[in-house]
Formats: sequence, C-alpha cells, structure tokens
Amino acid sequence: MKWPVLAHGAWNRWWGPSLTRRTLLALLAAMGLVWLVLLAQMAYTHYETMGTNPGVRQLAQGLAVPLASMPDPVEARALVRGTAQTFNAMRLDVELLQGEKVVLQLQDTHGQLFHSSAADLPAVALAGPSGHAKMVIAGRPHWAAWETSGAWRVLVAEPLLSDARLLSFMGEDLAASVLLALPLVGLPLWLAVRTGLRPLARLGAQIAARSAHDLRPLQDLPPQRELRGLAQAFDHLLNRLRAHLAREKALVHDAAHELRTPMAVIATQAHVLLQAPEGPARARASEALMHAVERAAHLSEQLLTLAALEEAPTPNAERLDLMAFLQDFLAQRMRWADEMGVELSLEGPDTWVLAFDRQLLWSALGNVLDNALKHGCGPGAGHEVQLRVSQDGGDVVVWIADDGPGIEAGEQTRVFERFWRSPRARSSGSGLGLTIAQQAMGHLGGRVTVGTGLQGRGVGFTLRWPAETFG
Repeated sequence: MKWPVLAHGAWNRWWGPSLTRRTLLALLAAMGLVWLVLLAQMAYTHYETMGTNPGVRQLAQGLAVPLASMPDPVEARALVRGTAQTFNAMRLDVELLQGEKVVLQLQDTHGQLFHSSAADLPAVALAGPSGHAKMVIAGRPHWAAWETSGAWRVLVAEPLLSDARLLSFMGEDLAASVLLALPLVGLPLWLAVRTGLRPLARLGAQIAARSAHDLRPLQDLPPQRELRGLAQAFDHLLNRLRAHLAREKALVHDAAHELRTPMAVIATQAHVLLQAPEGPARARASEALMHAVERAAHLSEQLLTLAALEEAPTPNAERLDLMAFLQDFLAQRMRWADEMGVELSLEGPDTWVLAFDRQLLWSALGNVLDNALKHGCGPGAGHEVQLRVSQDGGDVVVWIADDGPGIEAGEQTRVFERFWRSPRARSSGSGLGLTIAQQAMGHLGGRVTVGTGLQGRGVGFTLRWPAETFG
C-alpha cells in the first residue's frame, strides 16, 4: 500500500508550529483539567456523603417509621421483603449497580433474625440500637445502617463499589458533558484566534511586500495594543538601520575624501620618481612618497578600527592590574616622548586590580595620548603629559593632560567628530583618534570628556568608566 507523500510546505502547514493549533490544544488541555477537577469533586462529595449520611441510612430510617406500628411479624416481614424486592429491581436499571443487591434484614431487639433478603445469610451483629458504618458482610465490604423502631431492628447494607469502577462511571458521565461543551467553547475561541491573527498576517504581508532598500516607517499600524507594540519595535529597528546606513555612507564618503589627498600625493611623487634623475629632487620625492604612504596606511588602520568598534564588539574582560597596564602603555611611547623632549608621568595607587577589556582600553588611551603628543607637545608647545588615576565613587577615572596650546572653548564640542581637525592644528592627522577613543569608552560603559589641562593650560581628557562593569 502506498501512503501519500506530503510536500514540505504542506507538512509544515499541517504539522508545523501554529498559534491556532497551540490555542486549540491549550483548550483541550483546559477541558481535560476541568474534567479532572470535576471528577475529583464528585468523588469527594460521594465519599463525604457516604461517610456522614449515606443513602442506606435514609432507607433504614424510612423503614423504621412504619415498622413501629407493626407488631405482627408477618406484616413486618412482608414490608421488608417487598422493599428489598422493589429496591433491587430498581437497581437493575442502573448500569453501575447491576448485580449489586442491597441486603435488608429484620431482627428483633434481641438480635433474632426474622427475615433476610440474602438467602443463607445469618443475622448480622449490630452495635447499639442505631448507627451506620462500613461492615464486611458475606466476605465483602458494605455500607451498612440500622435503626430500632418498636419491637424491630432493621438493617440495610449496600455493597461497596471499587474505586476504579466508581471513578470510571463518574468519568464517563462527566466526559459526555465536557465533550458537549467542547464545541460550544472551542468554536468561538477558534473564530477569535482566526480573526485575531488576521492583523498580524496583514502586517507580515506589508513587510514582505517591501524591497530590501525600503526602510521607511510602517504605514497603517494595527490598532491592537499587542501588535502595535510589535510594529513600533520594528519601526525602531528600521530607524536604527537607517541611522547605521547613514553612518556607513558618511564614513565611506569621508574616507574617500580623506584618502584622495594622500593618493594624489603618492601618484604625483611616483611620477616624479620615475622622471627625476638621481639627486636631491629624487630624494625629496621619495621622502614625500613615503610620508603619503604612511599617512594613507594610518588612515586605513584608523578606519578599520572605527568600523570594528561601530559593530558593537562584545567586551572581553579580564582581571588585570590597571597600574601595571598603564606603565606598559607609557613604556611603548617613552622613546617618542624622549625624542620630542616631553616628560611622561603617571600618578595613582601602587596597584589596582579590576576587570576591563585590555584592547578597548588600550585603544582609547592610545588615541588620547597620541593626540596630546601630536598636538599639545613638541617644539614651541608643551613639554609635559601627565596621567592621573583615581576613583570617583564607583568609577575609574584616568585624566590625561598636557601643558600645550590647548583647544578653544568653541572647538571642544567638535573634537569627537569624525575627520574633524582644528584649523590651528600643529600637525596633520586622520581626525579619527578621539572618535575611536569615544567609541571604545562607550563599549566599556564609560565616556570621554574634554577640559583644561595642566596649570590651567593645554587640554585635559577625562576617561571615566564603572569599576564593576564586568564584575
């Protein structure tokens, strides 16, 4: 026999994840839970009733009333016999009770048996003139009740049903009611789910109909509160994508503009090298060519660093001694500072072990310190750069300051812009160093601010980040 093969799409449609199917399954589970709770309640009510005021007790009390006015044993026996026959005949119509006969006995007050509905059953010993209890009669547990009235004592005993049989009967009876209620509850719920998902389908169709370049905000936001929140979150994502693409476009445009000058110099000097004979002109062209290549390489490296930082890298923190880290950091720039006649100094605690990302902090500190050495120090400018380390509340604070010409107040707000260079700058640069420092500190959970430098002169940059950012 060949079984039909469903295509992958059809299989997913019928058996894949579905909110409608999940809702209906939840409804079935809820109805099943209701069935179990009602079954437990019915079972508890049954056992509670049988333990306090069982039906056999009510029957025994009902027989005791007419027996009080029947001193004749024949009449009393006839009443008990007729009641037993009628009652057991009625039980034959109940499926649960078929084959389970109630036992009725008529005794006098001394325990002498006058009648028993069960043949060959001797008189059951009874404790007291009246009562009810579980009894074992003819080897089987019964619910039993007895009453004394005049000269007679009547016993009514009903066989105990097994728990499994009783619960099975109750469960089947309840199942019919639950199954009847299922479509009455399920159909409105299914319709509600189907109609409720239509706005989501329309929203999905609106998004799917867009081209890859269409990043405009969504139109006709759904009125439903839950879907409106989803649509607004999607719009926020589109806003971030637009901003990201705008930054990329600006970066590419600015990079092309900034690389144009060193590329033009490289082309010009390469042409001079090809044409010039050996001598001073060729040497000057070679030096200019090397300078242009170095500038282009530095700019490319800065652009790659900035692009990597804008991709929001995950900080890789490790516990290190910050002061030892800063000493190594300064040692790498000590030769450059000596050649420029600049004194580098470090102030702070002897040791300070905390968690931070070594690469991010190195990048931030390096660009700020290089900015101080390039633009704040050297012949005709400052001769000192200090690094001061302190703690301010829960923050680590590193202050890098020089005693150079400084930055005018009107320009301080622009120093972190990409490719911005002061018209009064003493040396050329990419204009990306402080932007990179700001980005790196942002990933550390901190920031960079600019202010006055040493002895009220120069410029000072404050790098601040939480000491426990990375635990």
